[in-house]
Amino acid sequence: MPSESVFYLTGIFLLFGLLVYIYLNFFESNKSESINADYLTGLKYLLDEESDKAINIFSNLIEIDDETIQTHLALGVLFRKQGRVDKAIQLHEYILSKDDLPEYHYFQTLFELGENYFSAGIYNKAEEIFLKLKEFDTHKEDALNKLIIINEYFGEWQKALNFLEELDKESNFDLSISRNHYYCEIAESHIENGEINSANDYLLKAQGLHTESIRSEFIKLLIDLKNFNHSAAINSFVTMVNKNKIAYILALPKILQSSNHEADLINTKLTELLVSDPDAHDYLSLVGVMYPEIDNKIIENEIQLFIENQDIVKEIDKLDENYSIVSTISNRLSQSMRLILNKKMKSEYKFNCKKCGYQTIAFSWQCPTCKNWESSIPINFLKAI
Repeated sequence: MPSESVFYLTGIFLLFGLLVYIYLNFFESNKSESINADYLTGLKYLLDEESDKAINIFSNLIEIDDETIQTHLALGVLFRKQGRVDKAIQLHEYILSKDDLPEYHYFQTLFELGENYFSAGIYNKAEEIFLKLKEFDTHKEDALNKLIIINEYFGEWQKALNFLEELDKESNFDLSISRNHYYCEIAESHIENGEINSANDYLLKAQGLHTESIRSEFIKLLIDLKNFNHSAAINSFVTMVNKNKIAYILALPKILQSSNHEADLINTKLTELLVSDPDAHDYLSLVGVMYPEIDNKIIENEIQLFIENQDIVKEIDKLDENYSIVSTISNRLSQSMRLILNKKMKSEYKFNCKKCGYQTIAFSWQCPTCKNWESSIPINFLKAI
């Protein structure tokens, strides 16, 4: 079955051929001898799914004019789609070198060149081109979207925010979700630098932008911990859990690893969650294995329960008629089992994007594949182990 790129270029050439046919037969019938037969040969190769031969022919047709420029632009796109980005760059740069290139075609070609550099991971050159193109209405929205992606990739959140605000004036889409996360990203960087007041300023901007998100509440929790307001942080954790179970893994370790974390209050909240949330048992076991240094009786009990519920331990218990070997094993070896499981889980996938299915070992607020925000859900890797 022909590939998408073959269909794309074939469509361009069919349209080109039709226009040439109409032009020659109705307007310039006396110039039919000027048609380059190689174009028809190249089209035949495309229809026969021999795209490499077609590319070789079209690459040699270096004369570019108003009638052939779309063909050459399409050829550049085909190069890029086939991973031959160097050839695409060479072709588009050649088109741009033409002195008499019309303005419309110049910007169209420049955008394709920017796409080439972007596809090749040459982001500095891509950024230069898109910065230029964003000043022109015909390409502004597309260029801003590319600039946002580039700056997200490098974690330049303030620059990404600036471009997002510029895009907001051009687009009809609701950009509040991205804005919320940009504010939180910037706030988190201020927290890491000890700039709590600045972090709080960005938190205030983020709050209310995306009510289904737990990100703002997570930033508030981090600020509360820095200010030694542990009871407020614990309340934020409970609020987060009620929205998204991933809070067990993201927020609970932060609280338990903080000094003077009000053990009685957090244990009370965890006990309540074990009663009200059926998933709490699994998540507390996951936290215990991911962070074996955490010293918390409730989490230790959940790990012991996890060990006791393993089939092999149950079978061993059945063989012992005098006393329960399960409790003996779990009491002696729970911490050792924690460490063993921790080592085994290092390479296990722990998060799954609910939008595109992409699996990762480390958590990220934004899926690196589909770019959706807050789409990661925890995987119970203990079941896999």
